[in-house]
Amino acid sequence: MERMNKRMKFNSRGQAAITDALFFLLVVMALVSFLFFFTSQYGRTVGEYSNSKYGSDYAVSALKTVLYSSFARDGLPLSGCGEDCSREIDFLVAAVKEDYADDKSINFFREDLTEAFRAVMQPVRNSFDFMVFIRVDAGTYSFPYFFISRKEFTSVHQGAFVYDVTAEEKEYYCNSSSGSSFNQSKVDNFIVFVGARGQAVSSLSLPLSNEDQFHEGIIQIVLWAPRDFNEETPAFKALDCIPREEFPAKQNP
Repeated sequence: MERMNKRMKFNSRGQAAITDALFFLLVVMALVSFLFFFTSQYGRTVGEYSNSKYGSDYAVSALKTVLYSSFARDGLPLSGCGEDCSREIDFLVAAVKEDYADDKSINFFREDLTEAFRAVMQPVRNSFDFMVFIRVDAGTYSFPYFFISRKEFTSVHQGAFVYDVTAEEKEYYCNSSSGSSFNQSKVDNFIVFVGARGQAVSSLSLPLSNEDQFHEGIIQIVLWAPRDFNEETPAFKALDCIPREEFPAKQNP
């Protein structure tokens, strides 16, 4: 009987020891998993924040630069040309407003606005794709100007290997049919799809011709890291875009 009691006592101690060991092993595994997750993510959040902050700061600077940029109405150079420089200098945004007032669209100065944004984005073209749009609230939203510049990637696949990757820069004007089905929701879906790294927006009051009225609107620029998609991607296709070179030529105001 005494021997049996000792054996039961040893068994209980053994079970307790095994339970303690399993519990200790569980704690160690949890700590190891936490440390592995922490080390694998170390610096990633900071890096993502830095990239996002840089994108946002650049977007703000780019938008300010374009809104306050000078514009030669006679098409002559602005500087470095002596007496042959333009004498008809104005803000580019003033010309855009006049263009809108004519027929509630931006066509005559559309290319000038596009070239201004292309120039200001040139230093970061390898890092970001971008889009710029003007949205007007005239009871319902309209988008008289909508430009996208992105890179489309092509590559050669051989088994699990990918090589000879090339990027082709493509530019589009969107809302090409100016249909009522084009709305802010489609724009928001595209921004979520590409994962914006920086955005900037400014209010923009657009006058109406022969009326003492204004349409309130915004001009917005969105930057994102180049992403591999094509013209058939649903989020992009919903924007009703056509290549820049196929867009109708500007008409005289």
